[in-house]
Amino acid sequence: MLGSTSALLLLSLAGPPAIEWRAPEGCPTRDDVLDALAALTRPPDLEGVRVRGVVRRVAGRYELRLDIHTRRLTQRRVERADACESLDGAAALIIAIAIDPLEFANQLAPPPPEPTPEPEPEPAPPVPPPPEIVEPAPVGPEPKPAADPPPPPTPEPTPTRPPLPPRSRDLSVLVRVDGAIDAGATPTIAGDVGGALGILWRRLRMEAVGHYMPPRPLTFGAEDARVGTVARWALGVRGCGRFIRGVLEIPVCLGLEAGQLLAEGAGITVDPRRARPPWFAASLGLGLVWSPHPRVGLGVRTDFLVTPLRAPFTVSDELVFITQPVGVRFAGGLEIRLGPGARRDGSKPARPKK
Repeated sequence: MLGSTSALLLLSLAGPPAIEWRAPEGCPTRDDVLDALAALTRPPDLEGVRVRGVVRRVAGRYELRLDIHTRRLTQRRVERADACESLDGAAALIIAIAIDPLEFANQLAPPPPEPTPEPEPEPAPPVPPPPEIVEPAPVGPEPKPAADPPPPPTPEPTPTRPPLPPRSRDLSVLVRVDGAIDAGATPTIAGDVGGALGILWRRLRMEAVGHYMPPRPLTFGAEDARVGTVARWALGVRGCGRFIRGVLEIPVCLGLEAGQLLAEGAGITVDPRRARPPWFAASLGLGLVWSPHPRVGLGVRTDFLVTPLRAPFTVSDELVFITQPVGVRFAGGLEIRLGPGARRDGSKPARPKK
């Protein structure tokens, strides 16, 4: 997260140009940028120019974004540096070039080199005397050519290992615990606890989920006499598309889950029995996840359930309850993310500018 940010500084109303500058504490201010502009060989004319500069801390470095509007064009420049102390000079240089690129290029161009004097001609070298004639020495028998050396032994080829696959930097693993409220498919509004183990990869989220609903009472008759209890467990999978905006993520999910309803007679039931009907549901969910830290997510979710298998519960051939074909589940949870791809915005790690 960024440190505490200084207040936005605006140019005085007495001058026609408008320069906005926002930077963290300890970084150059708008006055430093104006001083750097004035220190140039020929300060630029700022009439009719609007500049907005924002300095923020990104991935351990400082990033400067400049939006420059002149009478002829509008442009944006982004600069990055390990320290923010040099960003005022960089901003002044970019602003001056954007306002008058030809004039400022002439200022930066080195002066033409002075002409070098032509060297004086060197005196002609003296003419050497003619060489003496020497009789050749008697020629003996020609030496035999030396035998060619044997060729070096050919080295045996060394076996090469296949290259390892590149490690993905976009993948992270998540572990989440949930608490939920079920309505519609259960006898009453019921609490639910659960968890998930999954992966995050770019704009996708895949999870293996589990749920457990503690026993809920079954009542019968006008006096709501307690005749039994019902609980439920389920395991399933969920796939989501992730729509990411800064520290917020909106997952849109489809899922399947299957398990069992655990019913048992109790209370005024004369002959208590147990029933274990199956549970199956398809879900469509919409959520919201807030990441105050790259490895932590706090989320809420609403799932709409469709349960094609309806289970009736009876006492003495009297229907007490039957599961409904549709239901809704409101859930909230905390997730922990591990791996190189665990980032607040889900994007790739920032790469330094070359």
